[in-house]
Amino acid sequence: MQTICPCCDLIIDIPAIADKQMAVCPHCHHKLCEGDVNNDSKVVALSIGSLLMLLSSMFYPFISFSSSGITQTITLPDAARILFNYDSELLGLFIDLSIIALPMSLLVILIPMHLGLLQSLPEAIARRLLKFTLALEPWIMSEIFLIGVLVSMVKIMSLADISFGTSFWAYIGFVIMYIAALAHLNKPRLWAHIKPATTLEDAAHAKRAIDQNIKACHVCHQLCKSSVCPRCHTQTHVRNPNSVQKATAWLVTSVLCYIPANLLPIMHTTSLGDVSPSTLIGGVLTLWKSGSYPIAAIIFLASVVVPLAKAFVLSFLCIMVAKPANKHTKGYTKIYQLTEFIGKWSMIDVFVVAILVALVQLGNLMSITPGLGIVFFTVMVICQMMAAHAFDPRLLWDTPKNKHSENKA
Repeated sequence: MQTICPCCDLIIDIPAIADKQMAVCPHCHHKLCEGDVNNDSKVVALSIGSLLMLLSSMFYPFISFSSSGITQTITLPDAARILFNYDSELLGLFIDLSIIALPMSLLVILIPMHLGLLQSLPEAIARRLLKFTLALEPWIMSEIFLIGVLVSMVKIMSLADISFGTSFWAYIGFVIMYIAALAHLNKPRLWAHIKPATTLEDAAHAKRAIDQNIKACHVCHQLCKSSVCPRCHTQTHVRNPNSVQKATAWLVTSVLCYIPANLLPIMHTTSLGDVSPSTLIGGVLTLWKSGSYPIAAIIFLASVVVPLAKAFVLSFLCIMVAKPANKHTKGYTKIYQLTEFIGKWSMIDVFVVAILVALVQLGNLMSITPGLGIVFFTVMVICQMMAAHAFDPRLLWDTPKNKHSENKA
């Protein structure tokens, strides 16, 4: 199989690899692919199981909160519904999409897709369906939501009695099976069901694609020299157009949102009629003072340190694009890969607030309402995810001659 490394642009001819083996770029050590194994039956079984678990988690009690003889029980959809009641429609919509609607849509499509649907549909429809399905995955945050639930329980466990309902355990089962289904997903095999990948006979291996004007489709990874991918009909480019400019714009927006996200309250807590606002740092300090050191450290890293580190790293990488590749470029590539991987994990605090708002509604005795800071924080994380997605790591490996040809193009 012929491919181009998406990180360093090296053309590589991958031999047949067996199950539990993977191919790694010899240049930058980026993981290219795993063994081409038919996992259709496993993906179907895991998808059906996770879909049943997700449906089960929506109709039974999720968590119960009891204080001073008053009990509040919520279901999974309540996390977003109560946010709508507090005029946080965008936040509620985001939560509904990321933990229920999108994973359900993905699972519903994966089942027939692995039963031969792509081969029976007209090519144009199959192509659009597969592109849509693969585009859903980065925005599904079920596992992050589950961590957020556990963190929120630690926050309020000292204030009241907490009990987990049937839906909570069903949701855990859903997350486990969903992750397992994605782990067995063979994207190259799915694209081969629509149209087998073709090779370029004149492509010289162990050389960079840009030197031979060869492009790799960023959707299906088909190699071509045309402006449109012959397999998935996506526009192809030697480098992502205006990559640095787009990444910088998203990054600047995220930094502008980071300031009010930390200064404004992310939630307001009412206890016996007394209202007290809570900021990100304030929540971390409260957890630390209560002795929940590991949870406080996780929240501090995910919500304060990681966004700052990502902004610094992406800014640094955008600057390093102007310099020729050197002995440190491989390290820069690994830092970018890590930054892209941890992008959505900063959403933990968003889900913590959503659960607390949905669960702690006991009138003047005790209640929690969302603050404007959590909206800015959500926008900031999304902007940083978009900045990492817009940045093209191949620019780090380009020579001055390559950069000159890109500017001309």
